[in-house]
Amino acid sequence: MRKDLTLLCLAMSSLAAASFAAAATRNSVAEFDRKEASQLDWQVVDDGVMGGLSKGKLEISKSGILRFSGTLSLENNGGFSSIRTGDLELDLSDAKGLIARVKGDGRSYQMRLGTDARFRGMEVSFTNEFRTKKGKWTEVKIPFDQFEGSFRGMKLKNEKFDPAKIQRLGLLLGDKKTGPFELEVDWIRTYGENGEKPQSNSIVSLAVADGRFKTLATALGEAKLVEALSGDGPFTVFAPTDKAFSKLPKGTVEELLKPENREKLQAILKYHVIADSVDLSTALKAGKAGTLQGGELAIAFSKGSVRVNDATLIDANIKGSNGIIHVIDSVLLPPAPKNDIANVAKRAGKFKTLLAAVEAAGLSDALSSEGPLTILAPTDEAFAALPKGTIESLLKKENREQLTKILSTHAIKGKVSAGDALNAKSATALSGEALDFAIEDGSFKVNGSTILKTDIDCDNGVIHVIDKVLLPEKKTMPKNKSRAATSPSTSDRIEAAIERGVPIFNKGDHEKCADIYRQCLTNIANDESIDPAVRQALSSLIERADKTDATERAWLLRSGLDRVYEAVTH
Repeated sequence: MRKDLTLLCLAMSSLAAASFAAAATRNSVAEFDRKEASQLDWQVVDDGVMGGLSKGKLEISKSGILRFSGTLSLENNGGFSSIRTGDLELDLSDAKGLIARVKGDGRSYQMRLGTDARFRGMEVSFTNEFRTKKGKWTEVKIPFDQFEGSFRGMKLKNEKFDPAKIQRLGLLLGDKKTGPFELEVDWIRTYGENGEKPQSNSIVSLAVADGRFKTLATALGEAKLVEALSGDGPFTVFAPTDKAFSKLPKGTVEELLKPENREKLQAILKYHVIADSVDLSTALKAGKAGTLQGGELAIAFSKGSVRVNDATLIDANIKGSNGIIHVIDSVLLPPAPKNDIANVAKRAGKFKTLLAAVEAAGLSDALSSEGPLTILAPTDEAFAALPKGTIESLLKKENREQLTKILSTHAIKGKVSAGDALNAKSATALSGEALDFAIEDGSFKVNGSTILKTDIDCDNGVIHVIDKVLLPEKKTMPKNKSRAATSPSTSDRIEAAIERGVPIFNKGDHEKCADIYRQCLTNIANDESIDPAVRQALSSLIERADKTDATERAWLLRSGLDRVYEAVTH
């Protein structure tokens, strides 16, 4: 087995040398991160512009892969679907052509480039066809000297492609075969640059020239980190040698280099990088260092050698123009991410508003504590669906009580699975509010909100994702408390006002809700059986609320109702 592993790693190293040597001479045309995609303004153009019925769509994944998919139709003189950028200004005259890493469905696609060439005043498309292998990543070369001019399907043999004047880039499927299609593109780059390029002294260039870091160099290229680590920096890289990578279990490197595993590869590589220039003596003095990945490295002299976590330092202080390289004999693997509710929600990326609200309410520690807790987590879209100004109002310091009440309505003590909730049909939130679970119209619901995803397991509980923010419906009536004798009907009036107002507020009519609350408070303020100081305070509150917008007025008046209710029921 050891022999097989060695052969695999030697093969990987050879592949790395060839692949990265080629990549080092390529200019990037498109890498498909979301920021770049937005700047290039990729858009779908179907045959619908000519009456056809083909439908295409494009997506850019978090790991930087473009997905062009849809259905091709030949009806109504149709038969093509394409994507293209907005206006560009590219001079690629120094290259021989384009090379793209693609994974397709076995169909043939066209790379299409637009220049300043015109036919009858309209843009000429220069095209070159490439074939994909079904379900396999391949690199396809598309030479510039094989691009042919065309206009609306008509070949223009006299038009010459000029790579110095590229104004548009696109991909098109028009193979006259109906049915679904799918093409993934990892990157598009140039190849065959002419002339000598200035030699860089960056840490990436030093690693390539050294000869011990072929696999690392390839990994940096596959992770799309070469450009970042060739920047101004400074950076410190703890660089594993090829032998270090060979210690990993068989197939690990090959698996990590797949485009679909790019995020994992990036995390591992960033765990080897410090965003500063740190020589060996400084590192030893500090004893630890934070990495770009977010985790920390332990650096210490032990048993006659310098240790970086469990790796041994075998060379140090290789200085480049933008940082320092320290050579290590093992690949550093970042610690497993924390799996508490707070970190799981943060990694998901769709609960930013919820986490901001939790922080504003001072409840962050609760999501990281031992628990267990069950969280009904509204997505960012759920918060965005609230009436305008609601979130901003809730995040104000003076409204922390209301915010805490709302957030507590989304938490249940203990670990309650979806099955448990459905069987029990109800639960009590930490706020005291009743939560009703049921299947309605084929969807799993809690208090009218649809549960989009269930049972996201965390170390300290479970998360269920919901599509609407749960707003408290009414103040929970303490069962074991006697009411004060000041006004037996006051609490009933408040309960009735809240019960009427909440559904109206939730439907977006904040002004009507505020009017209901105002009328109730006005009646209480006019009740001579109520303490004069309380009546005066309520009158002042009403006067202050009348000077705000409808949303703020509803919240202020609701706060007044809650305080009076608490007073008369205790």
